[in-house]
Amino acid sequence: MSTPETATLSEFCRLIGVKVGYGSELKKTGRLVLAEDGKTVRVQESIARIAETRDPSKAGVAARHAEERGAEVATGHAESKTNQAPAHASSAQAATNSVAGEGEQPPAGQGYDYQGSKAKREHFAAMEAEASYREKIRELLPASEVRAVVAEIITVLRTSIEGLPYNLAPQLAATSDETQIKSILSNEVEHALDTAAQSLAKLGKGEF
Repeated sequence: MSTPETATLSEFCRLIGVKVGYGSELKKTGRLVLAEDGKTVRVQESIARIAETRDPSKAGVAARHAEERGAEVATGHAESKTNQAPAHASSAQAATNSVAGEGEQPPAGQGYDYQGSKAKREHFAAMEAEASYREKIRELLPASEVRAVVAEIITVLRTSIEGLPYNLAPQLAATSDETQIKSILSNEVEHALDTAAQSLAKLGKGEF
């Protein structure tokens, strides 16, 4: 019997000799090629993708299978089994071996770096979780909100400094005492800077 072009998930699992639960995991992780209806599985393409995306960490399993097959050939068991099997090779059986082995290294320059991709996903997932937690406890603040608050603080400070000539002119005109003039100027500048510093301190605590 020829291998069908498409099959339901349960039919495909039977074809390659795995349980439906594992088939669902293959589908979830994008290791199956679905037909246009988004439900049925394209058999040959899915078999190829499973082979391309094997987990290299399971290479030992495939090695043991290969060793067992070699032992069968050496004892003559393989020949008797071949005589009992259909004349044509089954693509589904090839997929079963692929899923069971899940570890033969692809040729150089080909295949899918399973471990590298898995490590990268786990790394960024951990970073995202950490960032979410630190933002929740206000240790990290949204950049857009921080920029808006800093811009407001700078605007207030600039306005205060620009207003000094208008606010202080009458007081400075009324005295010729240099010490008093310095004191008046220092107090006003310090007040403007203190206001900005307090606003920045609140921002640092996430209070804005």
